[in-house]
Amino acid sequence: MISYIIIFSLFIFILKHLFFWKPLNTDYLFKNGPLMIGHRGVPNEVPENTIEGFKNLIEYGIRVVEVDVVKTKDNHIICSHNFVLEIETNGLGVIANKNFSEIKKFNTAAKFLNKNHISIPKLSKLIDELPENIIFNIEIKSSSVFDLKSVPLVMKILKEKKIINRVIISSFNPLILLLIKIIDKNFVTAYLWSNFDVPLILSKPWFINIVHPDFIHPEAHLINERLILFYKKRGLKINAWTVNNIPSKKWLLKNGVDGIISDFPTVLLYNDNI
Repeated sequence: MISYIIIFSLFIFILKHLFFWKPLNTDYLFKNGPLMIGHRGVPNEVPENTIEGFKNLIEYGIRVVEVDVVKTKDNHIICSHNFVLEIETNGLGVIANKNFSEIKKFNTAAKFLNKNHISIPKLSKLIDELPENIIFNIEIKSSSVFDLKSVPLVMKILKEKKIINRVIISSFNPLILLLIKIIDKNFVTAYLWSNFDVPLILSKPWFINIVHPDFIHPEAHLINERLILFYKKRGLKINAWTVNNIPSKKWLLKNGVDGIISDFPTVLLYNDNI
């Protein structure tokens, strides 16, 4: 008899977890309308994911920044889209195998002929350097599905800086999103979705009902009216990436997308009464 009760209770728990959950209310992030989100700063003008790049973005008038983060060998969270240094800096090697004291010496502006030395910043330093009204979309990168060590470190920084109410944490890795909600369900999360250069199991957002995100961030070409309607009914907000032309932006906003992620401030700022 006890075994039946346990099985039934487990069934009810799973049923409730999968089908009777609601995303957090994030309306407070939209007091100025749809989110116009600068993707890694202004990467065609200033090295991406740098303090200088985000300050340049803010000078355009953009108030929401998307930044990628990874973990160093000595457990510092730094702003980088890449796991290896040679893609965007004059350094060599894997970030996870190096201490921050070494990484900060490398120049992210090596490909910019008119720029002085610009270092990879810590996330904590970036937060300190930007105005207090800035909203952060922080993407936690993971080199494998079980690469989760960055999660508690990022959450600790955000709690210490007292900016949880102006942060969205996104990831392609559903285990990262699940771990965040297990640690503290009050963190706002976003499920990143692409069908390009990802494992087959991640080519569709299969795990949404397990990890309970508050946003979905699909790659723009995946979005259609049916998808927008589906996620709106579920109560999820939708931010589209990477939207680098005005016709796409206009169509997405007209059809109910809540935010636009772009490499170009001019696209984000364009408005002809959409």
